[in-house]
Amino acid sequence: MQFPRKPRRPPTLNIIPLIDVLVVLLIFYIATTVFKKSQPKIVIKVPDSTQAKASQETPPSIIYVTSDSKIFLDDAPVDPDQLGDLLKSKIAANPSFKVAMKADTGAPFGAITKVMDAAHVAGIGDLPTFMQTTKGSGDSGQ
Repeated sequence: MQFPRKPRRPPTLNIIPLIDVLVVLLIFYIATTVFKKSQPKIVIKVPDSTQAKASQETPPSIIYVTSDSKIFLDDAPVDPDQLGDLLKSKIAANPSFKVAMKADTGAPFGAITKVMDAAHVAGIGDLPTFMQTTKGSGDSGQ
């Protein structure tokens, strides 16, 4: 007796579990490469010093220029016309007095020029300058 044969379906490959495994491997690969710390190409061993001393140098005073043309020396507001004389007196009192300028990116160039002229009048040849954005007008740039 002959049994009837059912037509065979061709075998199918279910790729959904393969995609799940691929996604897990991809996440693992991304996580391990993002947190990998780069190794320096040149390794230098710095010698220890027993004669080195800590620097006793004081940090420079900062002249702040805000976006609304206000000028501050450290935290105190300063009149731009009086700044040159004030810097001269500070240099006379302390010859190692240093000063730097931090200006808001929206500060008018005229105010920055006044500060640089005042520093030149006081005998400061090179005034280190840093540009920054303050959170609000009238802020002293800190």
